[in-house]
Amino acid sequence: FQTAQIDLAVRGKALRRSEKVNVVANQAEYVVSGASSVLPGADVLGIDSEGDGVQFDDGGTRWVGASEFRPVTKEWLTTHYPGWRTNSATSVPLYWVLTTQEDNSNNLALLLVDKPSTARTDGLLVNYFARGVLPSATNQYPWTGSTTVQLVYLEPYEMVLVYWVWEFLLRHVSKSTARADDMLKMYLEGSARMAAREPLAEHMTRDTFLVPGYFSRF
Repeated sequence: FQTAQIDLAVRGKALRRSEKVNVVANQAEYVVSGASSVLPGADVLGIDSEGDGVQFDDGGTRWVGASEFRPVTKEWLTTHYPGWRTNSATSVPLYWVLTTQEDNSNNLALLLVDKPSTARTDGLLVNYFARGVLPSATNQYPWTGSTTVQLVYLEPYEMVLVYWVWEFLLRHVSKSTARADDMLKMYLEGSARMAAREPLAEHMTRDTFLVPGYFSRF
């Protein structure tokens, strides 16, 4: 079931989170997954580039977003912004890179280019997809790993997790390929609907919203 949650967290973009991170003067790298992560839970799956991505606080006046604070790669920087490794610090970085931390580390980090010249409390806003807490017992809810706390807004999609489990059992235990293919199709459809769901706030203006109608399949 843990593997099912991980897969659905990726395919269904289950948990969208936003966290503010303190900016340190003259520090370019900020670990987002691994040892000493600046984000709680250390369960980052990826940056929510379809949303607001990563933003930088311009001295308390505004948040600088993708049009001025652009996501790029190290390869792009080397070609189009030579000298990025040795440039002086600046008040507002131009670019950010999601990459493995340098100096022989496997940590995933946000690299700010150029490095910020001034420390700012909550100066970096990171919008990302998270894995959530993996349940370790059958009486724990998905996403929270708790016996008492449930994310009710994700409850309509819990059946999608069951599709994943059924597909695995039918394919690898029962050796029923045709039925496993049916479950896989239902799982992929359900995860796609989950990923395409509207933000919760938009549901407040509607009478109903679309959920996977699994009962209609039987």
